[in-house]
Amino acid sequence: MYKLKCLALTLLMTLIFCGQVEAKEVKPLFGLYKIVSNEADELLDQNWTRIYMTEEAGKAYPNLRKAIDKYGEKLHEDAMARDRKYHEDALSLKQEMPAEYFRAFYDHSDITVRRADSVVLSLLEDTADYMGGVHGMYGYFGVNFDTETGKRLKISDVCTDAETLLKAIMTRLHEDAPRSPFENAEEHIMESIVKDELNFTIDPAGISVYFNPYEIGSYAEGLFTATLLFSEYPNLFKDKYKQLPSTYCETLTLHYPNIVSFKSGMRNYVQVYIDDSGLYNIACGGGTAEDQSGLQGLKPPVLAHMANGKNYLYIDGYIEGKGRELHVYNISDNNLELVWVLPCTFKDMNTIKYETWFLPTDPNNIQFYSRESIEAGGTPMNHQGTIKADGSLSFS
Repeated sequence: MYKLKCLALTLLMTLIFCGQVEAKEVKPLFGLYKIVSNEADELLDQNWTRIYMTEEAGKAYPNLRKAIDKYGEKLHEDAMARDRKYHEDALSLKQEMPAEYFRAFYDHSDITVRRADSVVLSLLEDTADYMGGVHGMYGYFGVNFDTETGKRLKISDVCTDAETLLKAIMTRLHEDAPRSPFENAEEHIMESIVKDELNFTIDPAGISVYFNPYEIGSYAEGLFTATLLFSEYPNLFKDKYKQLPSTYCETLTLHYPNIVSFKSGMRNYVQVYIDDSGLYNIACGGGTAEDQSGLQGLKPPVLAHMANGKNYLYIDGYIEGKGRELHVYNISDNNLELVWVLPCTFKDMNTIKYETWFLPTDPNNIQFYSRESIEAGGTPMNHQGTIKADGSLSFS
């Protein structure tokens, strides 16, 4: 019965996937920022994130602007609905149990820009919540837009062969987690592909497919990610999505390893995490590094790929009593070196009620805040600038 089902699904998959689209010159997107809303009381700690485009970027990509606004409105509606429900449920639970055993609910979400150029805007929602019980829940959810049309992209828009995709995902899962049994995973993934419901992001180097706790494994096994590189499966992806700008930025996730590819096209990884002593660590193919400065409050790191072949990793955090700063690392397949400590941040320090963060996507057109002068004529304020060839920041 299972073999018959697989055959039927394979036939359906062949009908889903369409042909190639002629590739065009790809340029990095610009003018993205996000606002984080934070509210907390004795019942619920909630924060949620919404993405915006500047007016200039919206004029360049009007369809994407409309799509992002619609997406943001839905995020707002969902956040308000959860706020009402979680407050009601938390109050009910608090009234039922002794006060010393009650634990406030939480509802947290953030959005990371995995890829942003004239072909694709790919976002990764990072969510975590607790609604009573033994433990909370968390997950990753990919949201992909066609930059020109604003269309929400599904896996059938990106890949050329569904059966090869299924095999590639299973191979990667077994290689990355050889001890996990992945019972019924193949059938589950196949159905997700056929229904065009696969949870994925389009990264600069390939695609990442996400399987949240309980989806293909136990809660204890956690979240699984299968990253397939364009260079490893050149015929699996449509040419349109394999083209990249000559220079661009991608935002990485904290804690988990991020699969990346430098100029060599080889598979590599970058992982930024906090150790037991509270210091951040970096692990990658080029080595390891441990911070000794006491940088806290880390935000998802930014990896800039430069036209000269160099790559720079930006760690954004704050030093107690000093303020926010950027630690800049020169990073490659065989190198990891701290090259700059800058009195800057990608956070807009001029906003008070909400957290506003500039989202670096184009090294030649970024926004940042400098808390003190970093070059002649610099002042403590927001700046429009560029990432220089040596990884430092320059005012326009």
